Amino acid sequence: MPSRPSARSRVLPTSPFRREEVVPPSTAGFAEGDRVTLDSWGMGRVVEVTETAVVVDFGAAGIRRIPAGTRGFSRL
Repeated sequence: MPSRPSARSRVLPTSPFRREEVVPPSTAGFAEGDRVTLDSWGMGRVVEVTETAVVVDFGAAGIRRIPAGTRGFSRL
């Protein structure tokens, strides 16, 4: 039996289940030199900011690339 590609199902206007629009993660709030913290690595300083990730120097832990939208990652 051939498989069909999954199509996005339509949402009825009377449905009690609301679909929230998916917002892609962003690095817009970060700039080079910002102090940041990540639960698993601790405090660090932003070295580079791209559209998809933030590069952070965590000192003794080294330089790490943190993808946008990572939980526990925030600016101080």
